[in-house]
Amino acid sequence: MDLAEQAATLYVLPLDEFTDARNAAAKEAAQAGDRDLAAALRKLPKPASAAWLVNLLVSRRRDEVQQVLELGASLKEAQAGLDRAQLHALGQQRQRLLAAVARQSLEAAAEVGYDVGSGALPGVEQTLRAALADPAAAAAVLTGRLVRTLEASGWDPVDLTGAVGGPFTAPGQEGDGGDDATSDRGRSPRKPGAHERREAEARVAAARDALAEAEDSAADLRRRSQRLAVRRDGVAASIEDLEERLEALRREHADIDSEAADLERAAREADAIVQGAQEEMDHAAADRATLGD
Repeated sequence: MDLAEQAATLYVLPLDEFTDARNAAAKEAAQAGDRDLAAALRKLPKPASAAWLVNLLVSRRRDEVQQVLELGASLKEAQAGLDRAQLHALGQQRQRLLAAVARQSLEAAAEVGYDVGSGALPGVEQTLRAALADPAAAAAVLTGRLVRTLEASGWDPVDLTGAVGGPFTAPGQEGDGGDDATSDRGRSPRKPGAHERREAEARVAAARDALAEAEDSAADLRRRSQRLAVRRDGVAASIEDLEERLEALRREHADIDSEAADLERAAREADAIVQGAQEEMDHAAADRATLGD
């Protein structure tokens, strides 16, 4: 594997395994005689928690991430043909989708056996929002090798300095002078024609459908989670009842043991009394027989 492939593998490992795995990969490359690769691997920084969650999303929920990015592109292209109320409504829908996809990163973390905690979610949402605003940031996210979170600032390009572990060239920086994300910055938007507006509206409609489907899926997952929580509480209550019943039975068993021990002692004492009485009766009978003779 080359540096990009090895880095992509490393950046989705549980965070507590990253350093050892990186050093092992560098050592293996050095032993294989590839000093340049070994040196590059050793320089790979450990990702921040939120950046790691985004990498997991790209690795394990890539379709959802691409859906978010496609929705953002559709909304951006359709802005000229929508009024403020429509844009506000779509913006709210986009925020709900961002939050839902960000929460999926915690599920992805659980799948690899690592608990990051919900405190990292704002950084995940912030990074996804930056990817919506800047195609170069979107390309950085899709590498699955983020080292830090990304942040959009107005209309300025997202700062990608040191954001990606391993080789990365942002779109528009290849030197081909083509139609890229940075070449359009600073230009005045071209007024769309009727055909372009219809296409944009169609894309927005498709994005709405995709968003509605994602929201339905998220709502279904929430309902299932709630039902499972109720079932879990019921099982927990049953366990508590059984534990209380078991404790009561243990106390009853101990009481029975104690009572049985008392009765056994009393029986032994009674046996001793009976034996003594029997012996006394035998002596008395013997004495009487002697007197009769």
